[in-house]
Amino acid sequence: MNERPSSYFEGILQIRNGSPQLLAWVHKRITDDNKAKVAKEKKVVGGVDLYLSDQHYLQSLGRKLSQQFNGILKVSRRLHTVNKMTSKLLYRVTVLFQQLHWKRGQKVVIDGEEFEIMNIAQKVQVKNVHSGKRSLIDADRLIRLQ
Repeated sequence: MNERPSSYFEGILQIRNGSPQLLAWVHKRITDDNKAKVAKEKKVVGGVDLYLSDQHYLQSLGRKLSQQFNGILKVSRRLHTVNKMTSKLLYRVTVLFQQLHWKRGQKVVIDGEEFEIMNIAQKVQVKNVHSGKRSLIDADRLIRLQ
C-alpha cells in the first residue's frame, strides 16, 4: 500500500460545543482503533476540526459519537476530484457533531413555557410540564437556548 503524505485527509470531523471528556474520548478512540490518522487539528470558534485520513472511519466515528453523547450529527460531502484511472468521483466528507448539554428529564424554558426533555435526536421530544402535551422541536432551537 502506498504511504500517503502526512497532510492527506479524506474528511473533517467538526466538534462544536464539545466538553473536554468528549474530546478526550475522540482522541482515545482514534489512537486505539488505529484506522485513520489525524492529518491536522485546528481550533476554531466554538470547537475543534480534526482532519482524518479515512472517510469511512470518520463516518463510523460520528455514529459512535452520537450514540455515546447527546448531540446533533450532520454528515455532508463535497466533490474533491475525479480518479483519472477509474473515472470515479472522489468526495471529501464533513461530519459535524454539536454536543447538547441538555439531558433527558431536564427542564427547559422555551417561549415562556416550561418543558421537560423526553428524548434527544435530530428532533427533541419535549413535554409541557403544565398541560402534559408532547411535541417535537428542532435541536438547533435548543442549541440557541444554551
